[in-house]
Amino acid sequence: MHSVPYGLLILSRSWAVDLNLQERQGVICDALLIAENSPPTLYTILGQQEEGAQDYCTRTAFTLKQKLVNTGGYTGRVCVMTKVLCLESKSNVETSEESPAPIDYPRSYNLANTQQMEALLQALVIVLLNFRSFLSDQLGCEILNLLTAQQYEIFSKNLRKNKKLFVHGLPGSGKTVMAIKIMEKIRNTFNCETDRILYICENQRLRDFIRAKNICQAVTRKTFMKNEFQTDMIQHIIVDEAQNFRTEDGDWYKKAKLITQREKDCPGILWIFLDYFQTSHTQQTGLPWFSRQYPKEELTRVVRNADKIGEFLQKKLQEIRNNPPFRIPPESLEMLNEFTWAHGVPGSFQLRDLSLREMVNFVANECDSFLRNGYSPHDIAVLFSTEEETNKYKVKFLKEMRKRRVSQIDDAFVYSLDMFDSIRRFSGLERSIVFGINPHSVERDISCNLLLCLASRARKHLYILMSPDHSPSIRM
Repeated sequence: MHSVPYGLLILSRSWAVDLNLQERQGVICDALLIAENSPPTLYTILGQQEEGAQDYCTRTAFTLKQKLVNTGGYTGRVCVMTKVLCLESKSNVETSEESPAPIDYPRSYNLANTQQMEALLQALVIVLLNFRSFLSDQLGCEILNLLTAQQYEIFSKNLRKNKKLFVHGLPGSGKTVMAIKIMEKIRNTFNCETDRILYICENQRLRDFIRAKNICQAVTRKTFMKNEFQTDMIQHIIVDEAQNFRTEDGDWYKKAKLITQREKDCPGILWIFLDYFQTSHTQQTGLPWFSRQYPKEELTRVVRNADKIGEFLQKKLQEIRNNPPFRIPPESLEMLNEFTWAHGVPGSFQLRDLSLREMVNFVANECDSFLRNGYSPHDIAVLFSTEEETNKYKVKFLKEMRKRRVSQIDDAFVYSLDMFDSIRRFSGLERSIVFGINPHSVERDISCNLLLCLASRARKHLYILMSPDHSPSIRM
């Protein structure tokens, strides 16, 4: 490498994978040099000369340049020079990202000072930490969010050295986001087809949401445990919302281990995401004992909810800590010492005592107001305690909502039954506006857990509507 007066060298197992490209076998690592009085330079390190290595380096550098401008918002002139270094060869030729022949860029493409370096690094952070928000599908346009430092630390793990991992995340810490990102990384790191990656969850609605991403096979636990389910092609498994799994159909954990460990010399990925604080039942989950969940990582920063909702989550978590249900391992309570949330997100939280008739009118009026102010029906969820209550009351709510005309469009088109579900079935999903209708659990030990699950579904506005005989249990 040429000497530079001042610079930063950023090494990665694969800069291609970091940019959502496929990894190349034979590449030891990539290094990006950002230095004063020099253009950014991407070095690809090989053990020995390989055909196509320069094309790999060029494609990676060109993608990086595009993302720095289009995603990172960098406004200065930028090029990314490339150089392939072979440890067993002395013929290392530097080229640009656009041609195998060297290009002499004007000096204006050099990073003239530390201010320009810092501007480029800020754009680079956005490139590395960005992910496509769930709002993108709803709004029909690209909305980007950024991973937290905690999330990125887990995401940047070397998958070849971390084949198995338990990820414990507090409510609203972005576990499903991480599951999606990891599956994308698996596909690029191991150059495998989507049908070799299996995502398992408990609920059909979350399964359908992931299935629409076209990055994996997605099934429920029940489907996974059916004897006729074909597993011969599966190499890697991601389990989400594992705290709500059951053993009624067999030992799902044992089966997942057997599938991913078929090839002893090269086992597949088995990552399990869970949150004991959102456990929605008191039956056996099939998870190993807490002490045997190793290796283990934790997500303790809540990033999906507004301030008022974060305060409510904190209160409910404290109640669980003071009186933990028997299904929550005592060791997991230590996570609560690290609980934080991203302050400054506007939103609202309301707790109201209402009769059923008043609840119906309140939800209809609020939805009418939200739609008049630019929200979509896809931003709203009305959640009940059980599937039975959902089926019993959703038509009553829907009928009242359709009485209030928000536009010239047919009301049946504006509102639909998709807005209604049970809290348990909606686990892992989220909406900007959530109404919780009389949330309660027959199993008193998990009442706080159910409220946590409800609250963490709401990004900005949360309404908990209780009949008088249930409200004392959640009074602020």
